[in-house]
Amino acid sequence: MTSLRPVADGISCGDLLHLGRAEAIAVYLMESSDGLVVVDPGPSSCREALEQAIRDTGARWDDLRHVLLTHIHLDHAGLTGTLARELPDLRVHVHARGAPHLTDPSRLLDSARRIYRGEMDRLWGAFEPVAPEQLVVLAGDERLTIGARRLRVAYTPGHAWHHLA
Repeated sequence: MTSLRPVADGISCGDLLHLGRAEAIAVYLMESSDGLVVVDPGPSSCREALEQAIRDTGARWDDLRHVLLTHIHLDHAGLTGTLARELPDLRVHVHARGAPHLTDPSRLLDSARRIYRGEMDRLWGAFEPVAPEQLVVLAGDERLTIGARRLRVAYTPGHAWHHLA
């Protein structure tokens, strides 16, 4: 079970309990009049915890309409392709430099396999591609309108060269 806590009006932070560890990977869920928004859904290995976090908000899985990715590393974006496949109306917001790795994750996964070797499935689970038509490609300085929410996108390179906030 997640420990979902409110952080602002209609915005909650949940613990995805990666490998059973508390405070390793977090997810943010934001309610909007255009459905539920998830910021960094985490890896596929944390799917059950994400499902619980969504239920804890009072929403359903198919209420999910938008994924906002800060960056495409496996611990932040690993579940995104699965979500996109299961929810064809889902929109995935990602930096332009990360977008090609979502539509074809082969280079990203090859690189990760060199690091994690035989532990990939246990640590991260599946990383499926996202259909290009589901992507909203960003550079930074955009203004997003999701339902009644207004968001400003900031390009924040550092941890990843394709990082957004």
